[in-house]
Amino acid sequence: MIDATADSLRRAGVRAGETLSLHAERHRDLPIMLLAAWTVGASVQLIDTTLPRMRIEQNERAVRPRWRLRRDGLSRLDDALPAHPECSHILMTSGSAGVPAAVAVSAAGLAGPMRWYLSEFTPRPDDRVALVSGLGHDPLLRDILVPLHSGGTLVIPPADVLRDPRAVAEFIDSTGISILHSTPALLELAMAGRPLRLDQLRLVVSGGAPLPVGLVRRLRGITDSVVVNAYGATETPQIASCFILGRGVVPDPALSDATTLGVGEGVAGAQLFLMDGEVVVRSRYLALGYVSPGGRADRFIDDPLAEPGYRAYRTGDRAVAGDRADGPRITGRLDRQISVNGLRIAPEEVEAAALGHPAVQQAHVAPYDGPAGTLVGLSVVLSEPVEPEVLRAFLRARLPSRAVPVTISILQSLALNHNHKVVGVPNVGVAE
Repeated sequence: MIDATADSLRRAGVRAGETLSLHAERHRDLPIMLLAAWTVGASVQLIDTTLPRMRIEQNERAVRPRWRLRRDGLSRLDDALPAHPECSHILMTSGSAGVPAAVAVSAAGLAGPMRWYLSEFTPRPDDRVALVSGLGHDPLLRDILVPLHSGGTLVIPPADVLRDPRAVAEFIDSTGISILHSTPALLELAMAGRPLRLDQLRLVVSGGAPLPVGLVRRLRGITDSVVVNAYGATETPQIASCFILGRGVVPDPALSDATTLGVGEGVAGAQLFLMDGEVVVRSRYLALGYVSPGGRADRFIDDPLAEPGYRAYRTGDRAVAGDRADGPRITGRLDRQISVNGLRIAPEEVEAAALGHPAVQQAHVAPYDGPAGTLVGLSVVLSEPVEPEVLRAFLRARLPSRAVPVTISILQSLALNHNHKVVGVPNVGVAE
C-alpha cells in the first residue's frame, strides 16, 4: 500500500525536495501516507487535524508547502517556499514571536536517535505499540517507526479513548500493548479510578514533562515494566537523554513523591551540560533550524567543544546538577514558556491571539496551577465589556486546545515594574 500511494503521489506531480503538508489523523492510513511521502522524497510537514481550522491555516502559512495531503485527497498549493535540501520533516511548536515555530529536521536527525532506541530497548516482532502520542508532534514518529523497524504491531486507539481514564487502561490491557510512549499526564489518566494490572507492558517511555517520583511509585502498582524518563525537545529530535529504571525497580526511598526524576545521561552521542543554570544539548542530531519567524534561531549555537559535526541547542530549561544517580533535574524555565501535558506553549502566542480581539487592549498570560497540573491563565484589559466565555470562544478558534486559557481575568489595568514587565496580576473577574 505504501508503494501504491507513493506512485499515486508521483503521478499527481509530487517531486523529491518539495514540501508536503500531511494532515494527520489517528487512523491506519497515517503511517501509509507518511511513509509514501518519504518514499517520494518529499519533506513532510505534520499537522494535527484536531486543531482549529484557523490554526491549521496559520501552520501552513508559516511553512508554505507545495502540497497538502489529507485522507480525502491531495491538493497542489500556490506560492510554495523551497524546502531545505536535507529536510525530512517539519514539526510545529509554539513560537515566542506570536506565531507558530516550524522546526525542520533531517533524516539523519531522526535516524540517529532511532538507532540508539532500537539498540537499547530491542523491540521485538511480538511487541504492540500504541499510537497515543500527539498528532503532529515528535513522539508520534517513534510510535510509528518502532514497530515498523521491529516487525511489531502499531495499535491505533479510537479517538475518544484518550479522554476517558478507565478507557485508557482498558485499551492498553485489551489490545495487549507492550510498549507505551507517554506523557506523565497520560500515565496519570491511565491510573485514574481503579486501574487494571497491566502485566503485558514491558516498556514505558515517559517524556514531555518532568516525571514525579510518586507517579512512578503508583505506576509500579500496575506494571513491572522498564520505565524511562526521557528528555528532549522538538529541536533535539526524539530522545536527547534519559534515566532508565529497570524492570521492577522503584525510585530511591529517600526521595519524596513530589520530587521529579532526573533526566539521566545523553544518548546517541548527545551530551547535556549546564550553562549558567540552563540545559544545553550538544549533539550530531539536532534539528536543522527554524523555517518560520516563530523560533529563536539564537538558541542554536556552535559546539562548545568545537568537535566536527556537533552543534548545541540552548533549551531554555533550568536545571540543577546535584549528585543523584538519576542525573540533572529540570526545575523550570528561564523564559516564559509553559508546559501543558508535555507540550510547550509560548505565552506570547496566546497574548497575540487575544490582542486580535477588537476589545482587548492588553493581555498577559501566566501559568495556572490546576488539579491536573499546569494550565494557562489569561489577564486582559478591555476597551468595552466582553464576556469571558465569548473571548474564550474567540481564542478556541485560533489556538490549540491546550493553549486556550482555563482562567480569564478582566482587569482595569496591568501593573508594570520598572522593567515594564507585568507584576502582581490579581485573580479578579475570573471565568473558570
